[in-house]
Amino acid sequence: MIIMAERGAHLSQLLLDSSRPSIFELVAQEGLNQALRGTIKFFFRVCANHYPETLGVTFRWANEIQLVFDCLLQSYYLRNHGASFAENFYGLERVTKNDCRLNGKAKLCSLISLSVLPYALLKLDEYFSKRQPSTQQHPVMSFSSIRFIYDLIVLINWMLYTWGKSVTHSPVLHLLGVKLKHGGENSSPGISLTKIIEMSAFFIQFLEWWFTNQSSQAKSMLSLPIPPPPHSVVQNQNSKPRTGACPLCQQQWKNECVLRVSGYVFCYRCILPYLKENSKCPISKLPATPNDLIRIFANAE
Repeated sequence: MIIMAERGAHLSQLLLDSSRPSIFELVAQEGLNQALRGTIKFFFRVCANHYPETLGVTFRWANEIQLVFDCLLQSYYLRNHGASFAENFYGLERVTKNDCRLNGKAKLCSLISLSVLPYALLKLDEYFSKRQPSTQQHPVMSFSSIRFIYDLIVLINWMLYTWGKSVTHSPVLHLLGVKLKHGGENSSPGISLTKIIEMSAFFIQFLEWWFTNQSSQAKSMLSLPIPPPPHSVVQNQNSKPRTGACPLCQQQWKNECVLRVSGYVFCYRCILPYLKENSKCPISKLPATPNDLIRIFANAE
């Protein structure tokens, strides 16, 4: 009974601490950060689908453009508000574990953790997902195992923060010697560019929910009419694909598969290296990846 009473008093003290962010605030700002990282890439994907000849190349550099935009945005908020964009949106700020304001070095480290680190993890994920697994070599620790251990450490850190055993919810913040707390009300009245960007965050989150909602996607796809064949950029050339043949090798299909962004059928051994190298359909020039290939079992018994 005494132990339970002590734990209850400890939890009550955590709830009464006005400077300590709640779990809901931390989860919300993490979700807003993830939504912002996908905004630029989503924008360029839509533009590339509508204008593949002019904007198709920019989609391949969407992650790098997002990195530059993220660095500029987070640098501005760290310099003027001592917090990231999402943290400042929810009234939080970054301080040291001794409740001191961040100096220039701490802000630089925070900027790297907010923008460069997610970009590096994304590139590593893409690299190891495209890398063919080797049957001869069996490494002791694969990248997926390292990511699993890191996610487990993040989960443990969240649990420790919930029970008041840690001052930070993230192992990255723990390594930086930084924690989050509620900031002061120092915003000036009136409409500014900063407030417009912050208010647009709600719209960004709505777009993220809408385009990741599988039921709404299925309903909208089924309600659309069957589209016409995509425009071919080689239709006026001698290399126009023949009926019943692969557009790349001009031979009868072998292990055929369809590229879902354009609807054309290729040999799997022909289209796979082409997509890895060019990241677009060879006929319609629409942006595509190997994940857009669908196997056809027309001749299966």
